[in-house]
Amino acid sequence: MKTGRVLIVDDEPNIRQSLTGVLEDEGFDVTSCEDGEACLEEIRRRVYDVVLLDIWLPGMDGIETLSLIHELPFDEQPAVVMISGHGSVEAAVRATKLGAFDFLEKPLTIEKVTVVVKNAVHQRRMELELQRLKQDGAHRPVIIGESVPMKALRQQMKLMAATNGRVLIFGESGTGKELVARAIHLSSGRASEAFVEVNCAAIPEELIESELFGHRKGSFTGASDDKVGKFQKADAGTLFLDEVGDMSLKTQAKVLRALEEQRFEPVGAHDSVQVDVRVVAATN
Repeated sequence: MKTGRVLIVDDEPNIRQSLTGVLEDEGFDVTSCEDGEACLEEIRRRVYDVVLLDIWLPGMDGIETLSLIHELPFDEQPAVVMISGHGSVEAAVRATKLGAFDFLEKPLTIEKVTVVVKNAVHQRRMELELQRLKQDGAHRPVIIGESVPMKALRQQMKLMAATNGRVLIFGESGTGKELVARAIHLSSGRASEAFVEVNCAAIPEELIESELFGHRKGSFTGASDDKVGKFQKADAGTLFLDEVGDMSLKTQAKVLRALEEQRFEPVGAHDSVQVDVRVVAATN
């Protein structure tokens, strides 16, 4: 399987040949041409992930070619990496303003070229995916990334979404645990039902039972009305308990009982409430 499709545009045959060899060794599908007109013709004929475009071309130069590339429909636009044998800050700034992904100066190194091209392919594919989601009106969380851990995470999420089992997500703060939980919910058979989130760390211990299970009017000072808890609000859907490790052991025991029995008593109630709730919890 090819890593991506690359077009090399340079008027020096030895540069085209060298870059072609380097990138083909990395698994890319590579085509080359010698001027801006041929570049535009090739892009209209075939979709490319990346164009390596020399600034100093005969006839139409690289800057003009870059400008015309960005007049094409968005999904036909490759990521463009500009190349120059005698680069200048001014040329790099112009290229960046016109939408170039990166700027390389000759003499080129194998390491630099391969890293920049791989990054450009990744960036373009992410942009196309984001555009597709916007056009589809999709509001699903997107877990983006092609690394081995990210692929493994998506596979685990897919397996979890297909079951009705409880899920515990581990991860440091800011790593996207809520995003993963919501994605599992939206890929599950409960997607059309409620996704209810509770930040356990943000609720005082004396109020968390009322927040989770609800309460009856007059059950404690300030309980002027009946309150429906998060468990009941998530009935038929998914309840996400974020920072579940911050709960007291007493509250954790009550939550565990509610999970096992799918039944609980609101604070101050003598009768129980039956629910069908899937719980996804997270902790660091």
